[in-house]
Amino acid sequence: MFFRKKQSIFDLKEVLEGCRRKRSSAQKSLFEQYYGLAMSICLRYAANKDEAEEMLNDGFMKVFDKINYYDPEQSFEAWFRTVVVRTSIDYYRKNNKKVSFMDVEDAHFLAHEDHIEEQLAADEIMELVQKLPPAYRTVFSLYVVEGYKHDEIAEMLGINPGTSRSNLAKARIKMQEWIKIYASETLTDRNHV
Repeated sequence: MFFRKKQSIFDLKEVLEGCRRKRSSAQKSLFEQYYGLAMSICLRYAANKDEAEEMLNDGFMKVFDKINYYDPEQSFEAWFRTVVVRTSIDYYRKNNKKVSFMDVEDAHFLAHEDHIEEQLAADEIMELVQKLPPAYRTVFSLYVVEGYKHDEIAEMLGINPGTSRSNLAKARIKMQEWIKIYASETLTDRNHV
Protein backbone atom coordinates (compact mmCIF):
# COMPACT_ATOMS: atom_id res chain seq x y z
CA MET A 1 0.00 0.00 0.00
CA PHE A 2 1.37 3.39 -0.99
CA PHE A 3 0.66 6.60 0.78
CA ARG A 4 0.87 9.83 -1.10
CA LYS A 5 1.29 13.24 0.33
CA LYS A 6 -1.83 15.27 -0.25
CA GLN A 7 -1.15 17.74 -3.04
CA SER A 8 -1.88 21.29 -1.98
CA ILE A 9 -3.59 23.50 -4.50
CA PHE A 10 -2.01 26.88 -5.11
CA ASP A 11 -4.66 29.55 -4.55
CA LEU A 12 -3.13 32.82 -5.71
CA LYS A 13 -5.71 35.04 -3.98
CA GLU A 14 -5.21 33.26 -0.68
CA VAL A 15 -1.42 33.32 -0.97
CA LEU A 16 -1.37 37.03 -1.85
CA GLU A 17 -3.59 37.81 1.12
CA GLY A 18 -1.19 35.85 3.32
CA CYS A 19 1.73 37.82 1.88
CA ARG A 20 -0.08 41.08 2.62
CA ARG A 21 -0.34 39.89 6.23
CA LYS A 22 3.39 39.01 6.20
CA ARG A 23 2.76 35.30 6.76
CA SER A 24 5.97 33.39 6.10
CA SER A 25 4.08 30.30 4.88
CA ALA A 26 2.37 32.39 2.17
CA GLN A 27 5.66 34.03 1.20
CA LYS A 28 7.28 30.60 0.94
CA SER A 29 4.42 29.36 -1.22
CA LEU A 30 4.67 32.37 -3.55
CA PHE A 31 8.45 31.95 -3.73
CA GLU A 32 8.14 28.27 -4.65
CA GLN A 33 5.44 28.94 -7.24
CA TYR A 34 7.25 31.82 -8.98
CA TYR A 35 10.89 30.85 -8.48
CA GLY A 36 11.27 29.48 -12.02
CA LEU A 37 9.81 32.57 -13.67
CA ALA A 38 11.90 34.91 -11.54
CA MET A 39 15.10 32.95 -12.15
CA SER A 40 14.54 32.92 -15.91
CA ILE A 41 14.16 36.71 -15.84
CA CYS A 42 17.21 37.28 -13.63
CA LEU A 43 19.43 35.02 -15.72
CA ARG A 44 18.87 37.35 -18.67
CA TYR A 45 20.45 40.24 -16.78
CA ALA A 46 23.07 38.41 -14.75
CA ALA A 47 26.60 37.43 -15.72
CA ASN A 48 26.29 34.13 -13.84
CA LYS A 49 23.98 32.06 -11.65
CA ASP A 50 25.25 33.58 -8.38
CA GLU A 51 24.47 37.08 -9.61
CA ALA A 52 21.05 35.88 -10.80
CA GLU A 53 20.36 34.44 -7.33
CA GLU A 54 21.15 37.82 -5.76
CA MET A 55 18.81 39.56 -8.21
CA LEU A 56 16.15 36.94 -7.54
CA ASN A 57 16.37 37.38 -3.77
CA ASP A 58 16.24 41.17 -4.14
CA GLY A 59 13.25 40.78 -6.45
CA PHE A 60 11.29 38.63 -4.05
CA MET A 61 12.07 40.96 -1.18
CA LYS A 62 10.71 43.84 -3.24
CA VAL A 63 7.62 41.82 -4.20
CA PHE A 64 6.91 41.06 -0.55
CA ASP A 65 7.59 44.65 0.45
CA LYS A 66 5.41 46.14 -2.32
CA ILE A 67 2.64 43.52 -2.38
CA ASN A 68 0.08 46.09 -1.22
CA TYR A 69 0.68 48.03 -4.45
CA TYR A 70 -0.47 45.10 -6.58
CA ASP A 71 -3.89 45.75 -8.14
CA PRO A 72 -5.93 42.50 -8.01
CA GLU A 73 -7.81 43.63 -11.12
CA GLN A 74 -4.58 43.23 -13.11
CA SER A 75 -2.48 40.18 -13.97
CA PHE A 76 -0.29 39.20 -11.04
CA GLU A 77 2.27 37.58 -13.31
CA ALA A 78 2.68 40.80 -15.33
CA TRP A 79 3.08 42.85 -12.13
CA PHE A 80 5.51 40.28 -10.71
CA ARG A 81 7.55 40.22 -13.93
CA THR A 82 7.78 44.04 -13.93
CA VAL A 83 8.99 44.12 -10.32
CA VAL A 84 11.65 41.47 -10.99
CA VAL A 85 12.84 43.16 -14.21
CA ARG A 86 13.11 46.55 -12.52
CA THR A 87 14.89 45.00 -9.53
CA SER A 88 17.37 43.35 -11.91
CA ILE A 89 17.98 46.72 -13.57
CA ASP A 90 18.48 48.34 -10.17
CA TYR A 91 21.00 45.62 -9.31
CA TYR A 92 22.74 46.19 -12.63
CA ARG A 93 22.93 49.96 -12.07
CA LYS A 94 24.21 49.55 -8.52
CA ASN A 95 26.88 46.99 -9.37
CA ASN A 96 28.01 48.06 -12.82
CA LYS A 97 28.85 51.73 -12.43
CA LYS A 98 31.94 51.45 -14.61
CA VAL A 99 30.07 50.02 -17.61
CA SER A 100 30.38 52.21 -20.65
CA PHE A 101 27.66 52.71 -23.19
CA MET A 102 28.47 53.77 -26.73
CA ASP A 103 26.40 55.94 -29.04
CA VAL A 104 24.88 54.61 -32.24
CA GLU A 105 27.40 56.49 -34.41
CA ASP A 106 30.10 54.13 -33.15
CA ALA A 107 28.21 50.93 -34.00
CA HIS A 108 29.14 48.78 -36.99
CA PHE A 109 26.47 46.55 -38.41
CA LEU A 110 26.99 43.02 -39.77
CA ALA A 111 24.80 41.01 -42.09
CA HIS A 112 22.57 38.49 -40.36
CA GLU A 113 22.66 34.85 -41.45
CA ASP A 114 19.21 33.35 -41.09
CA HIS A 115 18.38 30.14 -39.26
CA ILE A 116 21.71 29.61 -37.45
CA GLU A 117 20.16 30.45 -34.08
CA GLU A 118 17.43 27.86 -34.69
CA GLN A 119 20.09 25.18 -34.16
CA LEU A 120 20.69 26.33 -30.58
CA ALA A 121 18.74 25.25 -27.53
CA ALA A 122 17.32 27.91 -25.23
CA ASP A 123 19.90 27.21 -22.51
CA GLU A 124 22.73 27.54 -25.04
CA ILE A 125 21.39 30.93 -26.14
CA MET A 126 21.09 31.97 -22.49
CA GLU A 127 24.76 31.09 -21.96
CA LEU A 128 25.68 33.35 -24.87
CA VAL A 129 23.52 36.19 -23.52
CA GLN A 130 25.27 35.88 -20.15
CA LYS A 131 28.65 36.25 -21.88
CA LEU A 132 27.69 39.67 -23.25
CA PRO A 133 29.18 42.70 -21.50
CA PRO A 134 26.73 44.05 -18.89
CA ALA A 135 25.59 47.07 -20.93
CA TYR A 136 24.88 44.97 -24.02
CA ARG A 137 23.25 42.17 -22.01
CA THR A 138 20.90 44.56 -20.23
CA VAL A 139 19.76 46.41 -23.35
CA PHE A 140 19.47 43.14 -25.29
CA SER A 141 17.29 41.57 -22.59
CA LEU A 142 15.09 44.62 -22.15
CA TYR A 143 14.52 45.07 -25.88
CA VAL A 144 14.46 41.54 -27.28
CA VAL A 145 13.03 39.55 -24.39
CA GLU A 146 10.95 42.04 -22.39
CA GLY A 147 9.79 44.11 -25.38
CA TYR A 148 10.66 47.56 -24.09
CA LYS A 149 11.23 50.38 -26.61
CA HIS A 150 14.51 52.27 -26.79
CA ASP A 151 12.98 55.38 -25.20
CA GLU A 152 11.83 53.30 -22.22
CA ILE A 153 15.20 51.56 -21.92
CA ALA A 154 17.00 54.88 -22.07
CA GLU A 155 14.85 56.26 -19.26
CA MET A 156 15.36 53.15 -17.09
CA LEU A 157 19.13 53.11 -17.54
CA GLY A 158 19.78 56.84 -17.61
CA ILE A 159 21.17 56.82 -21.16
CA ASN A 160 19.91 58.28 -24.42
CA PRO A 161 17.88 56.24 -26.95
CA GLY A 162 20.73 56.28 -29.48
CA THR A 163 22.99 54.64 -26.93
CA SER A 164 20.35 51.98 -26.34
CA ARG A 165 20.14 51.31 -30.10
CA SER A 166 23.93 51.13 -30.35
CA ASN A 167 24.24 48.66 -27.48
CA LEU A 168 21.49 46.50 -28.96
CA ALA A 169 23.22 46.51 -32.35
CA LYS A 170 26.54 45.54 -30.76
CA ALA A 171 24.89 42.84 -28.66
CA ARG A 172 23.31 41.37 -31.78
CA ILE A 173 26.64 41.47 -33.62
CA LYS A 174 28.38 39.66 -30.74
CA MET A 175 25.59 37.10 -30.51
CA GLN A 176 25.76 36.48 -34.28
CA GLU A 177 29.53 36.00 -34.11
CA TRP A 178 29.22 33.53 -31.24
CA ILE A 179 26.34 31.69 -32.89
CA LYS A 180 28.35 31.31 -36.12
CA ILE A 181 31.30 29.92 -34.15
CA TYR A 182 29.01 27.57 -32.23
CA ALA A 183 27.27 26.43 -35.41
CA SER A 184 30.54 25.75 -37.23
CA GLU A 185 31.92 23.83 -34.22
CA THR A 186 28.71 21.82 -33.95
CA LEU A 187 28.72 20.95 -37.66
CA THR A 188 32.42 19.99 -37.47
CA ASP A 189 31.71 17.76 -34.45
CA ARG A 190 28.79 16.09 -36.22
CA ASN A 191 30.89 15.42 -39.34
CA HIS A 192 33.54 13.67 -37.24
CA VAL A 193 31.07 11.29 -35.61
